[in-house]
Amino acid sequence: MSDFALNGPVGDGLRSGLSWGHNQILSQLKTSQQAQVNRVETPKPSNNVLFLSIEDLNDWVEPLGGHPDTKTPNINRLAARGMVFDAAFAAAPACSPSRTSALFGQNPWETGIYANNHEWPQFYPPGARKSLVGRFRDAGYETRGAGKVFHVSPDKFDFDDWTHFEQRPHEKFDRISQTAKTRGIGNNTDFGPMEDDQQLYDDYNTDWIIDQMKPQARGQFWALGLYRPHLPFIVPKRFFDLFDGDIADPPGLGMNRFDAYNMTAHKSLPDAGREIADRSGFLRRTLYKCNEYKSFIRAYLASIAYADDLLGRVLDHLEAAQLWQNTTVVLWSDHGWQLGEKLAFRKFSLWERALRVPLIFAGPDINAGHCDEPVSLIDIGPTLFSQMGMPCPKQFSGQDLSPVLRGEIIDGKKARLRRHVVSLWGANFTTDSPYIALTSRSKTHRYIFYWDGSEELYDHRTDPYEHNNLMFTPGDVAKDEIDRLREEHQRALDFELAEPVS
Repeated sequence: MSDFALNGPVGDGLRSGLSWGHNQILSQLKTSQQAQVNRVETPKPSNNVLFLSIEDLNDWVEPLGGHPDTKTPNINRLAARGMVFDAAFAAAPACSPSRTSALFGQNPWETGIYANNHEWPQFYPPGARKSLVGRFRDAGYETRGAGKVFHVSPDKFDFDDWTHFEQRPHEKFDRISQTAKTRGIGNNTDFGPMEDDQQLYDDYNTDWIIDQMKPQARGQFWALGLYRPHLPFIVPKRFFDLFDGDIADPPGLGMNRFDAYNMTAHKSLPDAGREIADRSGFLRRTLYKCNEYKSFIRAYLASIAYADDLLGRVLDHLEAAQLWQNTTVVLWSDHGWQLGEKLAFRKFSLWERALRVPLIFAGPDINAGHCDEPVSLIDIGPTLFSQMGMPCPKQFSGQDLSPVLRGEIIDGKKARLRRHVVSLWGANFTTDSPYIALTSRSKTHRYIFYWDGSEELYDHRTDPYEHNNLMFTPGDVAKDEIDRLREEHQRALDFELAEPVS
């Protein structure tokens, strides 16, 4: 077992000498990996779940404020009849650790699944139905899915979780943008319009899941994972045509106005923060050199509009098949996406744009409205179990949001949720010297603690786009107040880190 210390000015505020170490759950799961779970026939439930995930969708959706030019009429439509969590955050800004956390109900530091090359079958025994999907199948639901639900290659799918999972390969495109044609960028970072008559991966999967949603259905768990707006941002031209005027800068861009070589946006960042931002530096400079930054923004907005249109088809069918009365819908994204804020692109950081995501619940006995308390994607499982009248397995360490969905009053007050949501990111996870960064987000502040002991602190009441790092320029904030905030957030980061799975 290797040890590493979180060194720096924090001192005793964070535990020093944290070590990689599997928790008891890992040992129990590995012991049972070859064992089959005893299952009995259960009565078929009378309700349904529609589980909708959208890849790489940040908060550029209308119910969350988002980009001023974004167009998401169908997300609006779902939000109008459901509960919108305005402060929902991913446990990690990467697909595999975030999706694993949401689907298995445990944070990365509980499982050791920290990065995209860490896959959930390395921790949870395939065939044991430990995921949210498997739990619903054990409860008598027929589980049918298509698209990007779990983050794992098709040869590692756990088909025991599914009554049926539809598989279809992704399409391939010729390069469109000058950026993608630049040596070293590649097809996966391409963007631009395509002809409208080609059926895409997401089109096929949407049609398939709609076909599974039969009128009068009960005891069904339908999962649809939409891949766009994941790169490449290539969708039919009609969605680009929705954004044919001048595209506004991202709200979080600040005064920089995207000059790839103007490092003013990094002035208040510690070296570790600059290092994270600079990991996408080649893409940043290439977009700037090719004069395609605004085209890149337009392509992301078009990809969001395309995903929203597919969602609309699903909601139309839900209405036509008269399934709303017994179907609970949850819509979520695995993490956010940066488009030039702090000169950073993609996900892979602990700033707001990379972690804040849409999370909406709608259905029977769910109030319509907004909740501004911080919540995590690991709360999806406990909430669905509660809404469906199922016991929540101990494995799922999130909190049940059902009291919020029902508008319950507890002890004379609205249901109080956790005070902080914690997320993690870093690098070199398989070495004795991992680069670990942690963030704690409260209702009012974000605190980041990097592997070298450096820190960031932002007040979201006055600085929603995280331009002013109070650890660098405290301004009028008293030192005692900053110390109090640091201590408060550091307490939320006081936990053991599981050893990486590989």
